[in-house]
Amino acid sequence: MMNRSELNRNTTRHLKPENVSPVAPRGTGPLDYMIPWVIKLRIVGTANILQTEVSKTMLLGRSDNKSSTVPDLDFSPFEGYKLGVSRQHAIVSARNSRMMIRDLNSANGTFLNGGRLEPGQEYRLHHGDTIGLGKMQLQVLFVVMPSSYEKNRTPYDDVDISVIGSGQRILLVDDDEKVVNTLKTILRQSGFDVYVAYTVSKALTIIDEKMPEVIVQELLLPDMSGLEIMEYVHNKPGSEDIPIIVITSATGGYQMGRAIEAGAEVFITKPVGVDELLRSLKKLVQSESFTL
Repeated sequence: MMNRSELNRNTTRHLKPENVSPVAPRGTGPLDYMIPWVIKLRIVGTANILQTEVSKTMLLGRSDNKSSTVPDLDFSPFEGYKLGVSRQHAIVSARNSRMMIRDLNSANGTFLNGGRLEPGQEYRLHHGDTIGLGKMQLQVLFVVMPSSYEKNRTPYDDVDISVIGSGQRILLVDDDEKVVNTLKTILRQSGFDVYVAYTVSKALTIIDEKMPEVIVQELLLPDMSGLEIMEYVHNKPGSEDIPIIVITSATGGYQMGRAIEAGAEVFITKPVGVDELLRSLKKLVQSESFTL
């Protein structure tokens, strides 16, 4: 439990609540609730990282024998009780391509970058923010998000999923199941026929059996480097011109340089905005060199 002096040091005067109205689910159009965000919560001071999807709301808290409510993210295994996490501590929600957090009148408070949240008010989360649930510290890391405006410092805009493909085969290669599920849904809604591989060896098998017309891939894969896929494709007769979009958690000019040398058309670092991917695919589909 925090004492009064600790709570007084964590004021909310520099935090501004954001009141963002909910949006009903849609089949097409802005992604608000339709496509889940993929986020990671790193428990500061430990090696624990929790990865999850948020499509509407997610309850943060802890379970125990006295409550029938089971939180979506349960911090009981991570000393949640000792660190002052309430059974129903806070709600994280996806609203209008924004990620929000709201304190549920928790006993020990919810904090955002050191400032205490006013219970019942929504506050916007950014990539890299630190959330405090009582004395538990969590770093927020976005992996897949609807819009890249925050990452690229461009004007905010809703993201639309429009049909830009006409059945072209896309091979999606990533060992992160949540990322794959999210991107696969987006690509299918955009009019593409999607094949999935979680390893380099599986990707090469698919390429041999049914050559894709676009490859969207990670560089960091469990069995081999993703560069092996690029080199294999561009050395294979008849497939030299297949466009490759790299979406990766590998950062730095060296990795980008190696990918471009191996033939990557586009290099996108995670967190990836859905709008980034769709813009790249639209340019490829509309280019004169892209044919079925």
